[in-house]
Amino acid sequence: MEIGSQSTAQRKNILRYAIENASLFQNGQRLDNQVIVIEGDTIVAIGDRSTFDSLPNDLIDAEHQLVSPGFIDLQLNGCGGVLFNTDISLETLNIMNATNVQYGTTQYLPTLITSQADHMRQAIDLMAELDSADQQGVLGLHLEGPFISVERKGAHQEKYIRELDMKTAQYLSDNQQYIKVLTVAPENVDQTVLDLLTESSITVSMGHTDASYEQISAKTGIGMATHLYNAMSPLTNREPGAVGYVFNQKPYAGIIADGIHVDYTSLKIARELLGDKLFLVTDAVAPAGTDLTHFDMAGLQAYVTEGKCHYEDGTIAGAAITMSQSIRNLVKHADVPISEALNMASLYPAKSIGVDDQYGKLEKGYKANLVFLDDELNVKTTIQMGKHVYQN
Repeated sequence: MEIGSQSTAQRKNILRYAIENASLFQNGQRLDNQVIVIEGDTIVAIGDRSTFDSLPNDLIDAEHQLVSPGFIDLQLNGCGGVLFNTDISLETLNIMNATNVQYGTTQYLPTLITSQADHMRQAIDLMAELDSADQQGVLGLHLEGPFISVERKGAHQEKYIRELDMKTAQYLSDNQQYIKVLTVAPENVDQTVLDLLTESSITVSMGHTDASYEQISAKTGIGMATHLYNAMSPLTNREPGAVGYVFNQKPYAGIIADGIHVDYTSLKIARELLGDKLFLVTDAVAPAGTDLTHFDMAGLQAYVTEGKCHYEDGTIAGAAITMSQSIRNLVKHADVPISEALNMASLYPAKSIGVDDQYGKLEKGYKANLVFLDDELNVKTTIQMGKHVYQN
């Protein structure tokens, strides 16, 4: 299929082109008849059609579809039939990216859950080997464990959970350019270790934690919460727990909007309390973007039943949702305005890891990651780093 008069093959090699007749949100207001000029992998101009004296010869007609910044998923274990833990390879990343762009995700963090030490090293080594990670949608790693709580391990395998010692923390710090997020249970990490990590560019996230409010409050350097509500001590009348800490101290927090991990009313409450600190994650595993009914979850057999990924005993094991479906769920079930739902999938995750100077907005100077959406918020076209990579 084509947009306007240009074929996909032709468009892939265009160095400078313009998108016209776009509808987009700016500061919550929907604007029509907008033009976006792209050169290489960057937006070089954007505005109302009337403000442009001339446009590049190569034009894409958005046909008044809603154009959003590309979605950013900071917790993606797998999709398209593959799981990062099971096969830590470039092929896996390529399949994940190819699946992502079908659902509007143009940047993501390949997420490695709790596993043996050599898997973590393999994942970091793979990041170091990538020639152009950003062109493949990879912003870095999310290491979800293995430095977590046994009591709140969720789908993670207990035999691989271990302490985060100073030597390992130094190794992670030395490789900080490849790691964006590290999920830990704060109660099991010494402050000296946290200090070393927070002096690096790694965002330390609290997750899979059974800590009390007091235990978390005694630590500094926690900048994020991993899948809010899930695998963390709850808010109760006498113990605020990890959930209470998030609501009161307001670090950034990811949340899964599949209606299985979190009730939509609980999601509404979190949004009211956290505002722009709350962002979408999928926590997706191999079945996302496929019709798989069973899969390998890092060495354990898992199943998909009515959209729920789980072990035989019923334990939730990741999610089968995509980012575009998550956005539709926010709008339909959680009363989130479309503009805010899109922010939760783009701008807010970018802010949480400090890349909002390049990603998460449709503005001059930002990377050209765009998603064209129809009236039902289905993805029709995806442009990743200036390249047309998907057309429905």
